[in-house]
Amino acid sequence: MTEFWTIEGIDGAGKSHLLSRLATTASQVTALHKDHPLRTGNIWLDRRLVLMHDLTWGYDHAEPVWGYPAHYWLHSLAAWYTLFHHAHVAPALSHTRPVVVDGWYFKHQARMTLSGDDRLVSQAEDVFSALPQPDRIILLTTTAEVATTRRAGTSKPSEHGAFTTKRATTSPDDFTDYQTRTARALEELLGAHPAPVHTLHSTADETDLLSLLHGEANA
Repeated sequence: MTEFWTIEGIDGAGKSHLLSRLATTASQVTALHKDHPLRTGNIWLDRRLVLMHDLTWGYDHAEPVWGYPAHYWLHSLAAWYTLFHHAHVAPALSHTRPVVVDGWYFKHQARMTLSGDDRLVSQAEDVFSALPQPDRIILLTTTAEVATTRRAGTSKPSEHGAFTTKRATTSPDDFTDYQTRTARALEELLGAHPAPVHTLHSTADETDLLSLLHGEANA
């Protein structure tokens, strides 16, 4: 069985972009896009994943979803990641190529640590730790200022901290502040995780990532 890797970082860090570049080297790795997974061949499973994804991430951004209970989001996220792993990650792990996903649950847990709700933080730790865990983690060290520039005009209220402030905003300053705080929380979470964490600069490309993947695989 091969290793399960995840690419982590704040919103706008470049996780999906890097995975898309990595996908061009399909003979060397299995790159799995969470937002655009390949069909499994099981129409019921595929449809359920699409529906769950739409409810969790594809909602109309005018909907004040931050008004729903935080624990609803915790369990919705956990359910989706569980099924995605079952449908896509676990089967791919039976092959010899490293399996790489553009982000796992860590960013969401980091956001929940900013809520000020100790009960939610504790439950998030219990729920997320029960999910399948990566063998290795890649952290993109993209600054919040760079991410703000990248996401200008396309960011969502949740990326500006709406789940914490309970209000919608599209202010670039709010985005930068929230992503800065999320980055600190994310680094703290990953520092406590048992999987090795490898950092890559925000300008890293698929060559840098392949070098890291193969270097660790052969270590």
